[in-house]
Amino acid sequence: MANEMNVGSETLQGSKERIGRDMSGMVSQASDLIKDYGNRSLSTAKESLSQAQSVVTDTAKQYADITDEYVRANPWKALGIAAAAGVLVGILLTRR
Repeated sequence: MANEMNVGSETLQGSKERIGRDMSGMVSQASDLIKDYGNRSLSTAKESLSQAQSVVTDTAKQYADITDEYVRANPWKALGIAAAAGVLVGILLTRR
């Protein structure tokens, strides 16, 4: 009977150690998966941000070119618009 208890205790101890190793392995795998998912999400976000930056930069360049062409074609009109905008901003700032 005592021998059977020793065998049962050893079996139980071996099972506990095996479960501990298995749990440790699963936690390690889960950690690796989370890190991998985070890295993929970060790279996807960086790529999206880079694309958005390119679109904004291209659009700003197009508007700058259009504005430059308009000012070169209509310098006095552009000067009048700039002066009116400056007066409007001045009025709004003095009301503050």
